[in-house]
Amino acid sequence: MNEGDAVDALKSLGLTTYEARTFVALQKLGAGTASEVAEIAEVPRSQVYGAAEDLEGRGLVDVEQSNPTRYRPVGIEEARERLYRQLRSESDAAFDYLESVRSEYGTDEEESEAIWTVRGSANVAARATRLVASAENRVVYGTEHVQRLGPSVREALADAVEAGVAVTVISEADDVLDVAREIGARAVAVGHELMPEMGTERVVMADDDAVLVSVGADDGSETAFWSRDTAFATMLSSLLGEFVATVAGDQ
Repeated sequence: MNEGDAVDALKSLGLTTYEARTFVALQKLGAGTASEVAEIAEVPRSQVYGAAEDLEGRGLVDVEQSNPTRYRPVGIEEARERLYRQLRSESDAAFDYLESVRSEYGTDEEESEAIWTVRGSANVAARATRLVASAENRVVYGTEHVQRLGPSVREALADAVEAGVAVTVISEADDVLDVAREIGARAVAVGHELMPEMGTERVVMADDDAVLVSVGADDGSETAFWSRDTAFATMLSSLLGEFVATVAGDQ
């Protein structure tokens, strides 16, 4: 990480550009005047005063009442904790408001009638993990690619097994089936003739009311469609359940 990256990171924690540059400059100096800060930071001296005052308000800078005024940054650990605490406080306030809005306008009911799209493998894995974690009775997880059984998915499947949920992993790939056995899930081998090449990356069913199906593109990206408590989810869950029962009949 270079200085520009550090400034960007501080901005993501809530500082303005001038505040971040001033704070970095003060860390270099240990303590300094507005003129000294301006010499090593890309901040006009006239703007250093305001930035330092705001940093003082955040508890990140101490001000020495001298002539000229000198500024000293607090320690790194103290600054880290203050910024994290402020970020958590602001985040909590924002999400509390969003929850109140969601409750007021009844968006949960609206979502239950939708089919949603998720783009990007990390986002698809996160959604698949949440679906698995939400299951109370049964999970079916199908994939031909062991990389679609990343750490978060494996942990969610293992937790479901431990919680007494009936977890079935279906695949024609031995490495996928080995992972299933390692976590205590039911491993069902599917012959290639039953798995036509359709570009499907993973299929997830949670209980009988939530499903996710993802497909891959030539560039390696992944896009998923998922739904819960809809006619689409119920129908696809039923078909998937019948398919698993058929291929697992003699295993």
